[in-house]
Amino acid sequence: MSRLIECVDHVQLPVNNLEKATDWYSSVLGLEIMSLGWLKFGEGPLLMLHQSSKNTKVSWLSEEDFPMPAFMFLTKDIQKLFETLNENKTFIRKYQDEGFGWVIKFVDPFGNELGAYQPKEQQ
Repeated sequence: MSRLIECVDHVQLPVNNLEKATDWYSSVLGLEIMSLGWLKFGEGPLLMLHQSSKNTKVSWLSEEDFPMPAFMFLTKDIQKLFETLNENKTFIRKYQDEGFGWVIKFVDPFGNELGAYQPKEQQ
């Protein structure tokens, strides 16, 4: 049977200010701006930011009612990411060694639950 889906092309996040969000994702997380609302990671899918005034955000709850991100970023320097998020007054929900690697869960300025991890073999 052939695959009907090849890969993830882009991930979409709602934001209430497209200009500020594009700037934040570029200046804080280091994504490359392709155009307003479209950002590029080092590899993998693109990030598309959608203007929304509906108080919509990406988040779901674990069985323990812990807010969870819909997807996780991969990083090669989680300590630097932690420091950069702190410097930019980003709310960090969790930062700890999970055994398989270090995990950080944080909330962007627009209410989206995000996360990143650095696998053990990259530490």
